[in-house]
Amino acid sequence: MKKLFSVAAALIAAAGLNAESLKLTIDDSVKYALEGNLSIKQSQIDLDQAARSKKYSWNSISPEASLSASYSQNLPENQNSTSDSGSIAITGKVSLSLSANLATTIKAASLSYQSSEISYESACRTIELSVRKAFWALLNEKENIDLQEKNEATAKKQYESNLAKYNRGSLSQLDVLSAQVAWQNAKLSLESARTSWQNDMASFKQMLALPQDSEISLEGNLTDILELKEISLEGITIENSTIKSLQVQLAAAENSLTAARLSAYSPVLSAGYTYSMSAASNDTGSLADSGTGTLSFGATIPLDGLFPWSSTSLNIDSQKDSVKNLELELENQKQTLEVSIKSYMNQIKEYQSVIELRKSSIELAEQTYNMTLEAYNHGTKDLLSLQTANDALFTARVNLLSQAYTLVCAILDLENTAGIQFGTLGK
Repeated sequence: MKKLFSVAAALIAAAGLNAESLKLTIDDSVKYALEGNLSIKQSQIDLDQAARSKKYSWNSISPEASLSASYSQNLPENQNSTSDSGSIAITGKVSLSLSANLATTIKAASLSYQSSEISYESACRTIELSVRKAFWALLNEKENIDLQEKNEATAKKQYESNLAKYNRGSLSQLDVLSAQVAWQNAKLSLESARTSWQNDMASFKQMLALPQDSEISLEGNLTDILELKEISLEGITIENSTIKSLQVQLAAAENSLTAARLSAYSPVLSAGYTYSMSAASNDTGSLADSGTGTLSFGATIPLDGLFPWSSTSLNIDSQKDSVKNLELELENQKQTLEVSIKSYMNQIKEYQSVIELRKSSIELAEQTYNMTLEAYNHGTKDLLSLQTANDALFTARVNLLSQAYTLVCAILDLENTAGIQFGTLGK
């Protein structure tokens, strides 16, 4: 029975470990980050608030209603007086005002919602860009660790081979010591790479709002990026968030200018109805018969806009300047966007060309290492030449991975700048 309990406990523990383990694709990682990020939640609150303001932006034409009641009592002149003179009054009032700015108010709320929506989308894209770059960085580090492990294994094998030759008397002690130093350096580099990976993985878990004790395995392969063909934006709609934000700001400035003009030149209409009832405090039954109603209409016509030195006219001029400034800023941003996209496209082409050269370098480095190893085993090359060839091969492989990661980041930056869905250009 004890053995059965031990087996059951082991199975439960194993199940718990498996429950903690997560296999994450890059899309899974983005989902976790967006669901757990606090700044995204704050942006969502701002967006909800803007949505409510947009929904009820017509409320300026909603009538105002009030109801008041009062009671008054005359104090007697002496204590022996039995006079009880008092009154009760009830007043109800409904008023309504109508301005030509109703349309601009509704439009301002709509534009404010659009601005909040753009801010929310930008916040999400910023988080997603960081997560995707961190994901690929971890894959790059993991594959670098694999190379470091192979390099350490090769150095160890060379040391053991040299030690065996030294024991047979066919190799000097200096070669053995040199091989041992190379092996120890490879082990140190491997441990350093593992430590960096663990630290970056901890930051990645924090980014995804995952517990630090959770086990994560990333599903992806950085070498897939090496097979990418030519990147093109043909047929893709550019939706840069900065451009969209400036367009909304320009529309809001134009709307504010219209509102300022309407406030300066258009009349404000008002209507109201007041109904009052009153009666003596000892005759409340007469309240229903003593009511009086008053209906009123009014119109206010502003005249300040007729004077160019008035604050109203100066406000209109200021709104015009704001519109002109935003038009210039929008045009400048469009030109900047065009330059940025061309720059990223040129970088991507350059990185892809470099990758092809890196591939050729690896082939040459492998051939050189194999020939040097054979020569070393035959005694025609020294240990330094062999170590140099091995270092060159290792460096070539690391450089290829580094270049692949650089290419991924450039593609992500291009997608972010162009405002297109992440992963579109990498397919």
